[in-house]
Amino acid sequence: MQLNALSNYLQHQPLGNNATSEAQGIEGISATEEKPLEPGAYSPSQRAILISAIAAEFDVEQLSQEQVGQLQLKLQQFGLLQGNDIGGFAILHNARGQLAEGESLNALALLDFSRQRFETDQVGYSQRQQINQMQTLVENLASARSLAQRQIA
Repeated sequence: MQLNALSNYLQHQPLGNNATSEAQGIEGISATEEKPLEPGAYSPSQRAILISAIAAEFDVEQLSQEQVGQLQLKLQQFGLLQGNDIGGFAILHNARGQLAEGESLNALALLDFSRQRFETDQVGYSQRQQINQMQTLVENLASARSLAQRQIA
């Protein structure tokens, strides 16, 4: 599941400036020698760092009623939730209102369930886009949290 979340995340990332040089290298046009990557040469993107910071604070598989609103504010503050994306977050807010006292919300399972019901609920295209984007973000948060917990252990 984490691998799916990671590949889904990577598919939605814009191509960097290296895209043209990579294309040239594939076609054999590149005049420079390719150097092997040095250990530690990987640096995470700004988005990955922000997601990791939020994931350290929120467990999207066990959100309390108060944490749903706090999560939205934090995502907006870090620029990970903007404009139309808030429509996808409405599913979590609606579910929050139905929680009993002391119950927690599994945002990941709820968004997975919402995606499975696209056809039967006849969800419109724009709402599908919002739900898909929200699910990708929540999967990234869950993946970052589980990765951080494994590194601690």
